[in-house]
Amino acid sequence: MTIARSLLAGSVALVAASLPPAAAKTADALQFAAAPVVTIDARNVGRLRPRWRVALPEAADSAPLFVSDVGGRNLVIVETQQGRVLALDADTGQGVWQTNPPPGDRYTTSSPAVDPERTFVYAYALDGYIHKYALADGGESTGDGWPQLVTAKGDVEKGSSPIRIYTASNGHTYLSLPTAGYPDPFPGDEGDYQGHVTTVDLGDGSQKVFNAACSDKTFHLLPTLDEKDCFNLQSGIWARAGAVYDSGTDRLFVTIGNGVFDGHTNGFNWGSSVVALRPDGSADGGTPVDSYTPLNFQELTDKDLDLSSSTVEILPQAGDSPLPHLGVQIGKDGILRLLNLADLSGQGGPRHLGGELQAQPVLGGFAVLTRPVAWLDGETTRLALATHRGAAGFSLQWRNGKPLLVQDWQRPQQGSSPAVANGVMFYASKNNLMAVDARTGGTLWTSSAIGAIHWQSPVLAGSSLFLADDDGYLNAYAVGEVTPRLRSGSLPRPVPRSRLPRN
Repeated sequence: MTIARSLLAGSVALVAASLPPAAAKTADALQFAAAPVVTIDARNVGRLRPRWRVALPEAADSAPLFVSDVGGRNLVIVETQQGRVLALDADTGQGVWQTNPPPGDRYTTSSPAVDPERTFVYAYALDGYIHKYALADGGESTGDGWPQLVTAKGDVEKGSSPIRIYTASNGHTYLSLPTAGYPDPFPGDEGDYQGHVTTVDLGDGSQKVFNAACSDKTFHLLPTLDEKDCFNLQSGIWARAGAVYDSGTDRLFVTIGNGVFDGHTNGFNWGSSVVALRPDGSADGGTPVDSYTPLNFQELTDKDLDLSSSTVEILPQAGDSPLPHLGVQIGKDGILRLLNLADLSGQGGPRHLGGELQAQPVLGGFAVLTRPVAWLDGETTRLALATHRGAAGFSLQWRNGKPLLVQDWQRPQQGSSPAVANGVMFYASKNNLMAVDARTGGTLWTSSAIGAIHWQSPVLAGSSLFLADDDGYLNAYAVGEVTPRLRSGSLPRPVPRSRLPRN
């Protein structure tokens, strides 16, 4: 297998053929946290080998996508920190198309998403808008509301989380993206940001805005402190999984970190809370459909223990259950909270305190900044997570009619947000990509052929795995594919990611 050379060398080829029919391919990973068909398992993971490694024009601090059979090619889609979207041939690493990102402030750690019809790629750019690109050739589509405004404060707010696309029970397909502030040294937690989630109806281009602070104002807040803006600040929404739609309750769940909370006194500020919105991102005059706020919300805010360092992970269950709609929320305080997604506080509506079904520290109670992943293993509901303090696995048990997550295993190797398929968990840390038994935590396979890792996480599709790294490369692995070792200096190096702030 020939190692792909510089992605930018020569002219960029375009996909000439037309797209296949609208039905999505089963191997597709059209967005972050997708669950495509994967053929890698414990029996063949030992045959996983590097396939190609390509230097990107800028580092990508996010997760790539995989789309099969686009004009006869399988594509990997990735977005760089400068908002550039690139499509590569998944088999060879050859560049297919790339966008010319609009200028703007700072950087992004968001991931793009492809619509269910496999027609467009949606991506956040540094100008504060979500842009709409043709999957076939990367050409931008404008008009009918596109590009869509996400923030009017691009110097202090950014799209940190992935774009999520979902089809609700009303048949409408929505796109959702939250915002957060930039980390230290500037503007850090001193910036004029509120955190909000923008939800767009992909059918008609209409959008709704829910502000985590001053939620009674349903528009994009302006970068001026006047009567049109909001005097409460810094309620950031920056979890790796972004906003999470649950089809079981037909609700959109958003986790907010820090900032003022006064929801229990009929206010409109939702710091350190999980809020449930309608699928279109709307609330009732600023009041969420439901909400959960820990009893120690003020302590979380005072100590900068963002609840939004992670977000709700839905727990699938087999058969009948007394509580069929369960989810997990973990934050910077390292406390795993088990929630009833149909009644977050257990008190029949929003504006209450407490109500979690379980609260326990995980991995020593240190910060969780990654996305846990849950899956159904036969009749057993399992959860796995990786953090900068190690990794752990849990199973859902019922004791005296009450649900309880019990830790099954723990390992010291740290890592980013994991991916799980066929009982195998993949996660990455600096120069170390690992596959472990998701039921026991035992090591199955490792590779040291990657660079440093920040928010990057692996994507699985068919017999392949794709992972960006902090050294500015996109890495591809495949079962049974062997590639010669990359020679030092054979690919151009981008600007090191370590020069940028960390968040």
